[in-house]
Amino acid sequence: MLKAQQIEISERLLRYKETNTQAMADAPFVNPVSIYTDPAHFARERELFFRQIPLFMGLSSRLAKPGDFITNNFTGQPILIMRGEKGELNAFLNVCRHRGARVLEEECGRGKRRFTCPYHGWVYDTSGKLAEIPHSERVGALDKAALGLTRLPAAEKYGLIFVRPTPGAPVDVDALLGGLGPEIGAFGFEKYAHYRSASMSYNFNWKIVQDTFLETYHLPVLHRTTVNPLIDWSVSTFDPYDYNLRFAITRKDFEQWRDQPPAERNVLSQLAIVYLLFPNLTFIWQGDHAEAWCAYPDANHIDRTNIEFMLFAPEPPANDSVRRHWDRNFDIAIATVEKEDFPMSEKLNAGFFSGAQKEVVYGRNEPALIHYHESLRRAMRANKPIF
Repeated sequence: MLKAQQIEISERLLRYKETNTQAMADAPFVNPVSIYTDPAHFARERELFFRQIPLFMGLSSRLAKPGDFITNNFTGQPILIMRGEKGELNAFLNVCRHRGARVLEEECGRGKRRFTCPYHGWVYDTSGKLAEIPHSERVGALDKAALGLTRLPAAEKYGLIFVRPTPGAPVDVDALLGGLGPEIGAFGFEKYAHYRSASMSYNFNWKIVQDTFLETYHLPVLHRTTVNPLIDWSVSTFDPYDYNLRFAITRKDFEQWRDQPPAERNVLSQLAIVYLLFPNLTFIWQGDHAEAWCAYPDANHIDRTNIEFMLFAPEPPANDSVRRHWDRNFDIAIATVEKEDFPMSEKLNAGFFSGAQKEVVYGRNEPALIHYHESLRRAMRANKPIF
């Protein structure tokens, strides 16, 4: 984040505290419960948001050298992303063109120059080209140039990687970020290391993951003894960026800023900054590191969500002491959601299916949540790829 933005946010938070207020929406927002429970609505979301829109796949540094690769199956599409021989970013459907087997089953790897299908041994290189057909004299004459892996549009900028899960138009990262590009770029995420990741599944609709992170109203109740003693839930800032948003909250001792010249405030160390990158990424700055929560709807169940959590450190850990520090941060993040947020989310999701209510209400004090759901409505009305 640029220094001028840090100062502006710090001034806004101090003003909110002084006037006992926060960022507010113009009015409460009412949403039909059916957006969480209707199968037809769910099917349209999966097609529009998880097939057609470019999605975040991780940091560029995870693919540091030629032959480094990651796979992603969360969208329902088997995706293979790799660093090419000349340093280019390549993405493909992870599907052998012979009989459709997955070429790679591993989640990630380094320095792999040849990718061999485990079914019949067809071999592909880092450009996706079909390099070898075992026993080709028995297979017969085939045009190998026409049988490379199916390419997917992909791009990286500001250290972030995005891939469109189905073949289509090129990926424009700045369009995806909706004006957040320079701000994201100022963090220097291209130098950050992917420290650790975890996957989990829960029985609730995928949008509830974003709902969880976009308001602090629940902190003094649900997180009374865990997060609430650390965070001042009563003040927060909200800024929309097209379909995306920034939601900033602060630690309890932030009022020390009043005694400091604005340019000398260490603002980022006091903030938790939630970036909602449409449609499914909650990207959080946590004072000295970043976290990503990627929510994916289950292929067959409207009330089942698969979640990938990633922690990014400013640099690879240099020793065991640093590793212990990042492990503690990782474990704290996981423990909070697994013990408090997501069990509660399963209960409220069950409530949606109970028939007790036709609508759900977001208050004026939840402007980020309102903007997210307005963006979802807007994208659904478009009924075509918005990026």
